[in-house]
Amino acid sequence: MRFFVLSFAFVVSLLGLNSCIKHEVIPPPNNTVNLDCNFTGYINGTQVEFTQNVNNYLGNTGQETFVQPSPLPSRRVFMFEMISPSTPVSLRLKLGALNWDLAANSEPSLTMFNDFNINAATTPPSYSNGAITGFEVTYTDANSAVWLSKENNPMPQTVTFSNVKQQSDGSGDYSFYDCNFSCYVYRIDPQTNNLDSLYIQNGKYHGWFKR
Repeated sequence: MRFFVLSFAFVVSLLGLNSCIKHEVIPPPNNTVNLDCNFTGYINGTQVEFTQNVNNYLGNTGQETFVQPSPLPSRRVFMFEMISPSTPVSLRLKLGALNWDLAANSEPSLTMFNDFNINAATTPPSYSNGAITGFEVTYTDANSAVWLSKENNPMPQTVTFSNVKQQSDGSGDYSFYDCNFSCYVYRIDPQTNNLDSLYIQNGKYHGWFKR
């Protein structure tokens, strides 16, 4: 009888010990896109390269939205740039505009976003001031001077988008691309009021736009 009581107590203690063990909960894998970006090209004859996480360069994306009452189309311009807190030197691309009816959709749908970016790869956009109807380049130099491309430029300028790929994660919807371009960018010299220009040649940008 004493043996039975001791055995029963041992079994109960084992059951109690097992009930105190906390099982590890493994969270489901987190689906995140790889926000990797880089730029290479020649600016005024000097080779320039921006690489993510080198000299603190990171990709930054944004939008400009111009809302109009239906049935007039609202417009959205997409922006991507590589910037660094260590230097003012940066290069920004804009592409626009995605047009949509605000009465039908409060925001452009994912299908609209995808079609807009695929169309840019199918039909090269024209240069456009403010990127309202096409493509714009903004270059900021080491003195924080801002240089802009311009539409209807008699000087040669080209742009092509390729390798467009849409991906989504918990933070949003992205359209990745490679953008190759060459163009002149301009600024007004504050001392002389003359129009100065720089030539960006064989610019190669790998970046993204966010819906």
